[in-house]
Amino acid sequence: MALSIATACGWSLTADAASGSGAASAGEHKKVHPAAAPASTSPTHVEAGGLPAGWRQNLVTPAADGAAAPATVQAPATLPDNASRPGAPSPANPDAGAASGATTEKTSPAVTKIFLPLGDKTGVAGFWSRKTFVIVADHAVAMDAAALRDSGPFSALSVHLLGDSAIITVPASVQGSLSLSKAPGGWVLAAEDVSGRPRQAPSITPEQKDGGVLYPMPKAGRVIALADPSSGARLQIGTSAEEVSGGTTFRRHVGYEIWPAAQGVVFAVESDRINVRSGAGGPFVDAVGQNSAPVVNASSSSLADDDVDWSWLGLRPLTPAALREDFRRRWTQAALASPEGRGEPRLAAARAAFAMGDAKTARSIVDTAVKDEPALAGRPGVMLLAAAAALLSGDTQAAGALEQPDPRESGSFWRGLYLARAGGDRARAAALLAVGYPRLKTYPQPLREQLQPEAATFIAQNGSDGDLGALGELPSDPAFDPARAFLLLRRGDRQGALAAFERLAARRDDRQAELGREQSIGLKLQLQRISPAEAAKAYSGLLLQARLVGRELDVRKAQIAALMQAGSWREALHAIDDMESVFPDQRSPDSSQVEAILDNLTRASDHGANTGTNDVIDSVALVESHIDQIPDTVVKGRILAGLATQLQTIGLPGQAASALEKALPLAADDALRAEWGARLAEADVAAKRLGQARRALDETADTGAPADVVSRRRVIAAGLLAQEGGKDEALQMLAQDESDAALDLRGRLLEEQRKWADATLVVGRLATRRLPEKGDLSNVQQDLAIRLASDAARVNDWATLDRLRDWVGGRRMTAERQRVFTLLVTSPEEDLRLRSGQR
Repeated sequence: MALSIATACGWSLTADAASGSGAASAGEHKKVHPAAAPASTSPTHVEAGGLPAGWRQNLVTPAADGAAAPATVQAPATLPDNASRPGAPSPANPDAGAASGATTEKTSPAVTKIFLPLGDKTGVAGFWSRKTFVIVADHAVAMDAAALRDSGPFSALSVHLLGDSAIITVPASVQGSLSLSKAPGGWVLAAEDVSGRPRQAPSITPEQKDGGVLYPMPKAGRVIALADPSSGARLQIGTSAEEVSGGTTFRRHVGYEIWPAAQGVVFAVESDRINVRSGAGGPFVDAVGQNSAPVVNASSSSLADDDVDWSWLGLRPLTPAALREDFRRRWTQAALASPEGRGEPRLAAARAAFAMGDAKTARSIVDTAVKDEPALAGRPGVMLLAAAAALLSGDTQAAGALEQPDPRESGSFWRGLYLARAGGDRARAAALLAVGYPRLKTYPQPLREQLQPEAATFIAQNGSDGDLGALGELPSDPAFDPARAFLLLRRGDRQGALAAFERLAARRDDRQAELGREQSIGLKLQLQRISPAEAAKAYSGLLLQARLVGRELDVRKAQIAALMQAGSWREALHAIDDMESVFPDQRSPDSSQVEAILDNLTRASDHGANTGTNDVIDSVALVESHIDQIPDTVVKGRILAGLATQLQTIGLPGQAASALEKALPLAADDALRAEWGARLAEADVAAKRLGQARRALDETADTGAPADVVSRRRVIAAGLLAQEGGKDEALQMLAQDESDAALDLRGRLLEEQRKWADATLVVGRLATRRLPEKGDLSNVQQDLAIRLASDAARVNDWATLDRLRDWVGGRRMTAERQRVFTLLVTSPEEDLRLRSGQR
């Protein structure tokens, strides 16, 4: 089955004939009648209308082999403006040229549109390979292009069948000078003025699903594998039977790129692990092979051809002189406009000022226009222009509209720039900037010189490996030296990066000098050339310079991290307070740093023997003033429990109990709840709140608690029972408990009952655990030795006293304790003997 290529139905055949009064109107379809004989294969001559006979059908349909080909529809009777062309038929006798048999190959009007009879169900894609427009059809549709010779822009069109698909290539003198649009029965390929605006077509919005990314398209066709004619790159081309735009900029991802496409979507696959296949509703991209990470869509924006840069922001690639003249002209037009008609001229002047790099003037004009005409504020283009102007004016807070995702791809750069300057998600900001970076290269020179070095530096510092590909080869301008330094660091050359940053630190440019100093401190810390404490001190000395160049927030964050690394928890918390006082918007829900600092401040290891009471009081004050800033988690419960320990240390059991009451609901499990319940009961006992202590034990009971927790709770319960008058019951409760706390309480209860012999046995077992075999004794251990000696002396247990004297008698004690201990362990006979010997 053979098909022909024909001119678009009802449309003019030449550029000059487009305005003719006798031409068929757009969209007009004429009925086609079968021809009486097959089309001739003899050399084709051009007839009136500018195309060879047999190529001027308004509609072409497939014909079975051997069947008659569709008849041609004669050209319009009148072709205006042709009379001036030598050899062209006159309006009065339109067929004169044809009748004479003279050919008009060199004088025929140029063809501006042709019809490709690919059918309504064939999936089609179209893209530029340098200066060649490539059309891919997912059906093998044979077409004879021989008759298109000498037909203007389509003279070199060729058709190749590749398996069950068809590849149409059209060389052109200017990239972007052809367009492709759907028509009944096929597609129209048209030559158009490249200065005109691109047509609007539905866009593709990627969807994350099943470990990959789906690119949904209406009436999606097959995915065709093809080598790029110009570069040889491995392409996977998604086709669609309906119009859909693949975007106008390159989008780089890990392992593959998405190329600009006039129709469909074009993937340039770089990694063997990236698989592009036909999915449910469009091409689906995922990773194959062992340990392959899921493919992630780096940008939530669609692949739409949009007008954010062109129409909303006025970013046309004009020279600086032309930009100034454009602003002057539009400013004048706005000034001369009537009061009720100044809105649009003012917005045009604001866009011209923005393109010229004068964001403050642009912002002022927009504010004035919106003030006089409030309805303008609701227009998306005006909102984005106002936000972008505020961002470039240094007012990040007023640029909050850029935080919301924009469905247009060109808006991704501005959202990324906002996130970068506002201290948002750095990886996300770098991904968005990388998507818009190729477009940034086409911005007007003043704006490009202002933004490109900043964007390149941010991408180099924070972008993924895929994002770095967007940078390409950096310009030699010194403004890009920071980006080059970060690229050295990303490649693992820390020594080279440190040398580059130290060179930046010595420059007269304040911004580069500050960045160089800041990064040098961080690298020296990584290389262990300075300690965390030294780094924190260096960051502190950099704060003033950082404030002058707008990087104070970054330096303060680095200072806080260094203080935390040094274990200077109080200083780190004070630094966070200072940062939030200078930058109130940094009071974000993310309080992980405050949480980590409070957790360390309340750990028992931070308050050893050398920690003074004043330090504990300072820690308690810091924790209590910041505890409400962190979320209710298990960590917060642990912090509250540690705070309770500190409060009891400084003699505030009532406040300790309150802290534990807040901690209980945050316990991770019943066992931890039982432990904290025991500590709460102890705090209540110390605060003389016996009823509340009993209730704390009852409400936190857990039969599955660890043995040490069970023993602790038993001792507390026994102590409460004893205070209520049940000492015998308390002793019975503790009879089988040999923990230190149980032995201590049993000994005290026996001492209160004056059962000295039993008390000596119990306290003796406690002493054998707590008193060391050798070495000095702490005050608590000295008191325990005196306690055991006192109990034994009351029942004249000289065996115990002699052993105790031999065990600890020769160790150093305080003078008063030594006197008492010696008195207790010395028998009257020995005392008399010693006194007689002394005489």
